[in-house]
Amino acid sequence: MLYIQKKKNKMFVYVCGILILSLLTSCGLLDKSVDKKEPEMSMELTVLTPQSEESFYQIYGNHIMSKFPNITFKVVSSNNDSLYDSDSFFEQSHPDLVISYLPTFRDLRDQELIENLSPFVQDSNNLELDKYYNQMEKVLSNESGDLLGLAPQVVVSGIFYNKNLFDSLQIDYPTDQMDWNQILSLSSRFAKSGWFGLEGGEATPQHIIMAILSTNKVKLVDDQKKELLFNKKDWLTMIELVMNLMKQESLVEGTGEQFLEGRAAMLSSNISIIPELQKKNDFSWGVTSYPADSFNPNLNSGLQFNHVFAINKESSNKQDVWNVIAYLMSEDSVEPLQSQDLIGSISTLNSRLGNYGGIEINQLINKTIDTRRGYYDDLSQEFQDEFGEMLKSVLNSGVINAKSTEQVYQEIVSQAINIYAKEKLKSE
Repeated sequence: MLYIQKKKNKMFVYVCGILILSLLTSCGLLDKSVDKKEPEMSMELTVLTPQSEESFYQIYGNHIMSKFPNITFKVVSSNNDSLYDSDSFFEQSHPDLVISYLPTFRDLRDQELIENLSPFVQDSNNLELDKYYNQMEKVLSNESGDLLGLAPQVVVSGIFYNKNLFDSLQIDYPTDQMDWNQILSLSSRFAKSGWFGLEGGEATPQHIIMAILSTNKVKLVDDQKKELLFNKKDWLTMIELVMNLMKQESLVEGTGEQFLEGRAAMLSSNISIIPELQKKNDFSWGVTSYPADSFNPNLNSGLQFNHVFAINKESSNKQDVWNVIAYLMSEDSVEPLQSQDLIGSISTLNSRLGNYGGIEINQLINKTIDTRRGYYDDLSQEFQDEFGEMLKSVLNSGVINAKSTEQVYQEIVSQAINIYAKEKLKSE
């Protein structure tokens, strides 16, 4: 009897063990997937973001806390990443979660200030990179192939055009991989037609030049000599093109007001304009890719990972930050984030790419994102703002006073040197 009782006890322990193991597994307590484990106690994560605190909570914070009610945030704004001009800003902020624009992300990556996410992805049962936009991993990895950031959304921009206006003047529609010179030449053909040729945030004299510099990745600073670079031939061509457009009055700054009313032939915009066009439905329209660099037409500047998410290498809460990032990358976050979209963003999940508001946009998505460093990577926001205002003033003066392109060029160079002198003093 004693032997039989011992066997029964052993069997009871064994069965109980199996039941407990099964219970733990079904509850997820033994699950190795890092993104399923939620924090068990209240904790505060410091988030460093280019947004204001209000904007962070509206777009991300409230949504995150609905999933992780035990998490609270201390929000530190980088003021559109302008505060990174101070070398000590990142260190003094002590962030756990880092949200940044792509240029800032690249700097943080190159300085090895952010955590390698590849091990987290490998341990995850829910996040598989091959289910996401293939450009994301390429853009957000370092040269060794380590993934340093993730982006839940990609911003998509293009050139929208009014087919009716083009047809009325028998002008061919804009096509894929056109450069800025070609788009602006099309715009000039609407001079004296009663319609604007091009509307957009870039459609001002200074912004057209800065858009060309940005798209063509023109360097403004000699890294060795620490002085400004001006290719005179290229600058004379830009100046002449822009001054002619100013005289023709074929450009109009705006976010679609003229285009929606049928008074502009083209609109440079992100895809958030599509629902407005669908509601309006007054004319036939099309969209093609954002202007390309003529020497690198396969690269596209109209695709941007606006907010890149990363983990501070010095954070003591890496696991919990990863849980937050993984949740934002999940299918459960697609609609909540999309509902807050104002800048033409779509989810980076492959299942959601290629369509926006029922309109196919594969022709805009199937591009190679241009990640080359631009002029703005070497210069502070303060310099860029002052440089832009100087261009506006000199170009307007050139048109009003009928100056030659050579005169305008010399004035731009002279004033830019003075602005850069202040930039160098600030960094010394």
